[in-house]
Order: sequence, then C-alpha cells, then structure tokens
Amino acid sequence: MLPPVISFIIIEFHSVEDIKGCIVSIKTGCGNIPYEIIVSSNSCYLPETQNKLKHDFPEIRWSFNKKNGGFAYAMNQGLKIAYGKYMTIVNPDVRIKNGLISMIEFMQSHPSVGAIAPLIVNKQGITQDSARAYVSVQRYVWRNIKRVIGHKPSVLDRNMDYTQVQTVDWVIGAFIMVQKEVYEKTKGMDEYYFMYAEDLDWCTRIRALGYEVVYYPLAKVEYEGSRSARYSPKYAKIFLKSHIYYWNKHGFFRGYPKRKSIEMLD
Repeated sequence: MLPPVISFIIIEFHSVEDIKGCIVSIKTGCGNIPYEIIVSSNSCYLPETQNKLKHDFPEIRWSFNKKNGGFAYAMNQGLKIAYGKYMTIVNPDVRIKNGLISMIEFMQSHPSVGAIAPLIVNKQGITQDSARAYVSVQRYVWRNIKRVIGHKPSVLDRNMDYTQVQTVDWVIGAFIMVQKEVYEKTKGMDEYYFMYAEDLDWCTRIRALGYEVVYYPLAKVEYEGSRSARYSPKYAKIFLKSHIYYWNKHGFFRGYPKRKSIEMLD
C-alpha cells in the first residue's frame, strides 16, 4: 500500500452517524490519491464501544482520547499520528462536493502556502463566511452588531469576491489543509482554546512563520455549523473567553502578520 499523500483528521463527539457520510465524500473526493482517515474521538467511550467502532470502521485509524479536551485538543491528538504530506482537519458533518484534487495540486505547486481551505456552502448552496479578516476587538463588535441587526447567520465581507482564489487572513476550522512541515513548526493548535478562535490563532501563527493562508473556491464542501455561541449563554462565554485569549497573544487592535497577494506566491 502506498503511503498517504493526505491525512484527514475528523473530530468526533457522539457523532458517528455524521462521520459515515463524511467518509464516503472523502473516498469519492480523493480519487486515486493515497489517503488515510483518522478519527479523533472526545466521546470517552467504554472499551466495548471502542472495539465495536474499530470493527465497524476497519479502514479508519481511531484516536480514543481520555478526556473531552475540546476541539484543538482532539485535532492535535489526530495530527500527532498522521503520516500524510498534507493534513486536513475536518468536522464530521462536512461533505466534500468537488475540487479536492485540484486543491491538493495547488498546494503542491505553491510551497509557500501553509494552509488552504475550500468554498463552504450550506445545504441550500448558500456561500458561508468561511474566509475572514483578522478579528480585532472592533471587528468582533461590528460583526456581532451586523448579525443581530441583519438577522444573518453568515456575514459575508463586501470587499471580498468569494469566487476567486486569494490569500486571506484566516479560514474556519471546519476544513483546513496544511503542509506537514507547517504542522510540525506550529506544533498544531493551541489547546488552551476549548472551542472557538483556535483556527484564527493557528492561521495567524502560520503566517507569522512566513507561510500564506489561501482561500480556494475551485474546491467546494458542504457544511453549516450550529453557531451555538449565538443562542447559548454558556457557549457565548466560551466564545468571548477564546477571543480575549487570542487578543492577549496577538494584539487587541492591530499588529497581526500581513498577507501577501496571490500573485506573490511561489
């Protein structure tokens, strides 16, 4: 068997049924490219359940984590055991639609690209705000005001053409492909983040190392997050706590690493 070119790390938290559809879309999307699928489970299943899952999904490598340590923690457990030259973190309810091979080829031909992400649409085919500007304090406040006033689950940037390949400040963690060497240099995600802003932080650190983050809409996946922070005081508190931690690390208002234009990529 050929070594995997790409590793997919899927987070699992009592979401086995979602994973089935995700796996099917990965198999279809990869074509003849060697790949591996790792499921990092925060569900803390009993040994008998773990054995059943291994039996039911023999093609998957499982990481049964000892605790529910959050999103970044779970992804890091999977990234640690991945073999692929390119590593992709994936939410279980993501479905790859098209363009995955093209996105891999883009990464292969542009070594300065440290992270790349596709166009994300919801089940109705509506473009989601998966590629965004850095979240400073003022932008955090302004985005939330626009969501409340406009009653919009997704706030698209008016200055961004979502049909064009381009460098962006950061991409959401539902689906991010990174080079293995980038993972090794960043040591993965910051596990202080239980939920939220770990993707923003990772992209910021990737660019600080001299790599670029690219939005690649020639590839498309379907995904629509729960956006629980908007409806639950508990998750809203976690959301704010994560962003305060990010601002303490990288700056409250400015100072974030600047991106190059797409024309400057090597």
